[in-house]
Amino acid sequence: MYIKNIGENLDMKINILPVAMALLLALSACSPSSATNHAAVGTSAVENQLEVMTGINKGNLPPDFTLTTIDGKQLNLRQFKNDNKPILLDFWASWCPYCSRDFDIVKNIYPKYVNKVTFLAIDLDSNEKADLISNYKIKKSLVGIDFAEADINVLSDYGITHTTTKYAIGKNGVILYKGSGVFNEEQWEILLSALANS
Repeated sequence: MYIKNIGENLDMKINILPVAMALLLALSACSPSSATNHAAVGTSAVENQLEVMTGINKGNLPPDFTLTTIDGKQLNLRQFKNDNKPILLDFWASWCPYCSRDFDIVKNIYPKYVNKVTFLAIDLDSNEKADLISNYKIKKSLVGIDFAEADINVLSDYGITHTTTKYAIGKNGVILYKGSGVFNEEQWEILLSALANS
């Protein structure tokens, strides 16, 4: 499966499996002594070395968090990794015209991925409460997308300064894509398809 690197204007194709394999091989070659020490306590060397690489860039294991959606569902990011499920984090605000355009496009594409990829839209405006967010979701007919109020710790941990910031996190819990901007139909399709098959 090929994914176009959306962050570079879709000019370059990246084969996810070879990149992931190269990353794992590079990681296992970096510090064999620490891998051996961690393996002694019953966890795999690769998992421990990925945990060392916690961060907010492509290839990192993102910071964990637990959020409650506006519908009362509690979502823990680490649990998605444990359950081998991909998740898309989308940071937005109701007053953002770019977010509105993004949602207008993705609402026609996401339904076919709703059972394969969790889509969590996290508000970045702490003044926007659950009622306002719920009304926005209904008005935009955004079915299947989970929405959550702003959480200052999550916004800080992820370095969020712009609306339309997206983090695509694969089944293994690693960030596959980080970027911002309005996506067209092809870009949404590529991103969601790659996540579903990660």
